[in-house]
Amino acid sequence: MERPREIKIYSYVVDHDEGREPNPYFGMCTLCRCKFSKTAEATRGLKGRKNIVESAIVGDWVLGTGGASQRSAGNGRLIYAMRVDDKLPREKYYKDPRFKNRRPEAPMDDFQKHCQFALVSRHFYYFGANAKPIPKRFKHFEKKGPGFRYIDPMDFRPFVEWLEKNYKPGKQGEPCAQVAREPKESRQCKSSC
Repeated sequence: MERPREIKIYSYVVDHDEGREPNPYFGMCTLCRCKFSKTAEATRGLKGRKNIVESAIVGDWVLGTGGASQRSAGNGRLIYAMRVDDKLPREKYYKDPRFKNRRPEAPMDDFQKHCQFALVSRHFYYFGANAKPIPKRFKHFEKKGPGFRYIDPMDFRPFVEWLEKNYKPGKQGEPCAQVAREPKESRQCKSSC
């Protein structure tokens, strides 16, 4: 009998939080046109490694932490965490009426239609411009620079408990880039965005 696959937790830097990727609106969080491989060779593992949207499966988690960009929340901050509840090829995602309010541009070729994916979450914590400081005991979760890192599932359970104890699931703020465009006196973001 084959052992079930252990969940994987992916962490990456959200260089620009503009409300599209991740998209926290209408009661779900999606990741579609970000964190995917650019070539068919990469998605099949022939050249380089797969990126998050190709590698993640239902039950995995994705964490987005702040970057140094003016359109992000700053290092050491959690922008969002989402449990992957569904994974769809980009063509199905584009055609699915549940996602009509968040559709990216239509997939153009077979690679975009069938080898790029959308991750969908109904259980997520999105803070955006209200990004939360990552507690010291979880600082090693933060990815710096391009790519992503895996987080040990044994370390992750206390992180989920911290989230559940302190925050309600769902959208808790607006994207950092939107807040950065507002006049200074109305900015909510306390970080570098």
